[in-house]
Amino acid sequence: MNKTVKKVFLLIAILVGIFIFWQLTFNDGGILKTGYNALAKGVNGQWEKVAGQGNKILVEWGSNADSNGQGFDINTKK
Repeated sequence: MNKTVKKVFLLIAILVGIFIFWQLTFNDGGILKTGYNALAKGVNGQWEKVAGQGNKILVEWGSNADSNGQGFDINTKK
């Protein structure tokens, strides 16, 4: 009985750990997004000093691809 209880609680702990890791990494304000945006802002800030205002090398996470555009609006009617 003791081994079974340990296995169940270990399984629950692993699932909770995976959930917390997922939320911190891939959530809207997660570590991955925040770190990338910090890097992109730094690189873009230095690039604007060289190339001029408004020029960017890296796109910030969340500032593009908000919509599909017209990619799937294919007119198949005659």
